[in-house]
Amino acid sequence: MQAIKQYGWAVKIIGAALLIAIAVFLELGDGEGIVIPFVGGAIIIYSVIRLVPFVKTQKNDLIKTINIIEITIDIGIGLVLIIVEIFTSFDLGIWFGYLLGIYLMLRGAVHFYGISLGVEKSDVVLYLFHVFALVVGSYIFFFDGGFTAAILIHIILFFTVVSGGYLIYDGYKGYRVYRYQKTLSMPAADKPVDTVGDRQVPVVEKEEPVQDHVVS
Repeated sequence: MQAIKQYGWAVKIIGAALLIAIAVFLELGDGEGIVIPFVGGAIIIYSVIRLVPFVKTQKNDLIKTINIIEITIDIGIGLVLIIVEIFTSFDLGIWFGYLLGIYLMLRGAVHFYGISLGVEKSDVVLYLFHVFALVVGSYIFFFDGGFTAAILIHIILFFTVVSGGYLIYDGYKGYRVYRYQKTLSMPAADKPVDTVGDRQVPVVEKEEPVQDHVVS
């Protein structure tokens, strides 16, 4: 644990390099073939994680049923994104934007409906996230229609470069602190040294003999 704390700056720099490298690969390589299944998998995982805890803790049958229907639709959207992209030659194109827009609008609408009935609670983070989901989902679905995986890759690249830059700067600060601490722990080299074989030994300076001064 101490080693991780001491060399955390190196982990941050390596992580930044990996993030930027992955984003550049997505931008220049077959990014759509990776991003679309990744988004589908993320939707499925998030939906499955929500299912059991929500059903066990939500007491309102109406909200419970609505959320189960929403989760089922979300899983269906995720499966479509994965299956169509990996196992077929069909190009989703703008359909990726439509499906993503439906998912975001549905998630935001269901969340705020539960809050309006007073059977769900929210906080600042959840509130802002679901407002974002409603606004972005509505824009993608109703007003743009041209939101493709390529546009998402551009957005990922931008945020990755920003995040990577922050990690590099933070890693630089950590390395600077590491060097200062290491310098403080090093013994002071006040005495000259000489090399004997493979070892360094201090040089013993010979003292000049004191001469008696006879005054004539």
